[in-house]
Amino acid sequence: MPACEGFIALHRHNIAYNAYAVLILSIDSYKHRVAETPPLSALPRVLVVDDKPDNLDILIAHLADSGLELVVATCGEDALHLAAERPPTLVLLDVMMPGMDGYAVCRRLKQAARTRDVPVIFMSALTDTASKVAGFEAGAIDFLSKPLQREEVLARIRVHITLVEQQRELEARNQRLLSLNRELQEQIERRQRLEDELSLSDERLSAITRADAGQWGIEGFVGRGPAATRLIEEVRSLQGAERTHVVVLGESGTGKELVSRAIHFGSARRAQPFIAVNCSAIPAELADAEFFGHRKGAYTGAAGTRHGYFQQADGGTLFLDEIGDLEPRLQAKLLRVIEDGIVAPIGGGAPRQVDVRIVAATNVDLAGRVASGRFRRDLYFRLAGYAITLPPLRERREDMPALVEHFLRLLSSQMGRDTPRIAPEALAALTAYDYPGNVRELRNLIEYALIASRGAPIEVGHLHFHGRAVTSPGTAPAAQVPAAAPPTWAGQDEQRLIEAARSAGRIDNTGAQAALGVDHARASYLLKKLHREGRLCKHGERRWSYYTVV
Repeated sequence: MPACEGFIALHRHNIAYNAYAVLILSIDSYKHRVAETPPLSALPRVLVVDDKPDNLDILIAHLADSGLELVVATCGEDALHLAAERPPTLVLLDVMMPGMDGYAVCRRLKQAARTRDVPVIFMSALTDTASKVAGFEAGAIDFLSKPLQREEVLARIRVHITLVEQQRELEARNQRLLSLNRELQEQIERRQRLEDELSLSDERLSAITRADAGQWGIEGFVGRGPAATRLIEEVRSLQGAERTHVVVLGESGTGKELVSRAIHFGSARRAQPFIAVNCSAIPAELADAEFFGHRKGAYTGAAGTRHGYFQQADGGTLFLDEIGDLEPRLQAKLLRVIEDGIVAPIGGGAPRQVDVRIVAATNVDLAGRVASGRFRRDLYFRLAGYAITLPPLRERREDMPALVEHFLRLLSSQMGRDTPRIAPEALAALTAYDYPGNVRELRNLIEYALIASRGAPIEVGHLHFHGRAVTSPGTAPAAQVPAAAPPTWAGQDEQRLIEAARSAGRIDNTGAQAALGVDHARASYLLKKLHREGRLCKHGERRWSYYTVV
């Protein structure tokens, strides 16, 4: 006797209609297939629910060779129990059953978390529209009319199981995509962190090179007079207090940045960046982004992510030149960063803790601006952990010979020339001058004299004082010293370089050497000089740099 017939006989003789039994037919779907019917996937589980054994006989006969795992229940309560134990792939559910009818069973299946997605196909002799609508409202997806036709039953089962399998495959693919997306996002974030670190390293490296750092030690101060000696002692003390913020005061050209760099490079922060910022040169609309950084797309023109000055200087020193010109709105934000050490880039991104020492400089009366309300009092006291005042050059005339000799050697080396001698009369004139521009003006005077003398000893006639008065120490002001008429050839080299750059569209050091017949040092000096004067525009860095006419 076949297994199915034996099972039905067992139902008829030993089990009441409200009992249930389980029949599992595990048939290899690749060996036993129904002709004209495409094979189903391996052993989908179908729960068949009908209270009449005759109907079960017919269904089992229809599905015996279909490659399905069949589970049979003869009442609604047993169907729910079986489905809860092991959710089936699909349910074939009779509508009219004693006790709990098919509609109630379907609603219960759809309410349970484990079976709410299992498709239900109703089987019924009721063919009216109202019965079918009630079935769909209960949660069914299809309706089979009795008497059942084998091909129709198999076709409906095949379609809905295929949809289930496709849905599961789609969900699995979505999960794989989500997993891949998470991995990709992690890779993007890791790459962004690496790019941020690389960008920050590039910004720090471009801010100041290690070669530059060597010249900013305490030995950079020239002079041994009382004013210079006192200044050196103060700088040495500040080098040992690397967490103290400093305000450097003094007239324009007295060397405030030199002092600030010496404070940094002699401190424990020497291996970290020194970032110099001219507060008066930052446009108000870009100040926040410049100081605190911005993310890509934070505002129109923000083509990439940029680290602000505070993050660039993390671990080192932020030199704020012309601090007295800082606008009030930015003063408040600067105070906040100094107090909590946290910066947040414009356009989003996680706030970052920074460790920055601030050295601020100004040539204005900062205390007076505090008194008048133009500079925040609380910010002033935060910045002025220590205030150091630089003496003007006219108060340290005893250092003049050493300063003159220093600039003669430095500038001659940059021009690729031997250091010339300076006549005693010229040195006396330089010593007697009052220097409204202080050390910076002295440097410019020596530079001009070196070009004008063309390697010969420097005489008074080579000094270009711009018609200002020269005084002797302890005497009344003397008469005006007329400006020495520049030799007609003095600017010839510069003009030739400008003409060469204009003719070729650009010029680099090699082109400058060829145009003038000079060595690398001389060409470099002239190009940099024209750039400082605003007559040439520099592009690129180091060996790749070139210049164009402004």
